[in-house]
Amino acid sequence: MNRQNTVDLLSEIYRGAKMGVETINNLLTKVNDNKVYDELKYQQRTYEEIANEAYLELEKRTKEIKDISLMSKISAKMSVGINTMINNSPSHVADMMIKGSTMGITSLTKNLNSYVNVDEDIKSLAERFMKIEQDNIERLKRFL
Repeated sequence: MNRQNTVDLLSEIYRGAKMGVETINNLLTKVNDNKVYDELKYQQRTYEEIANEAYLELEKRTKEIKDISLMSKISAKMSVGINTMINNSPSHVADMMIKGSTMGITSLTKNLNSYVNVDEDIKSLAERFMKIEQDNIERLKRFL
């Protein structure tokens, strides 16, 4: 097992899940539809669970845990603000979230393919996160 690759993959999982939480936090104040709001809250909880699990695993392996950069947080907040100012319909919000989840799956797939000899438990966590992202996409399709 390659310790550094495991830490790097865990960091990607943690930051990806935290970005999901941040994005949904920004979206919740813009959503007027109760069904979309409830769906976003559900997805937020799943992202928080993954982020917390990754964080605990990171704590075991490294002293320096890197959070999402301030620039990424600001960028995400501005993007959500601009996109929902133009259109905050359930369909548009679902489309935004589907695109974000697709980017998450793509990023995790690349990371799984590039980080070799990773701890099997962490590999399983990444795969579980990808499954959650795929499930989120399926759940959001009903709003399109």
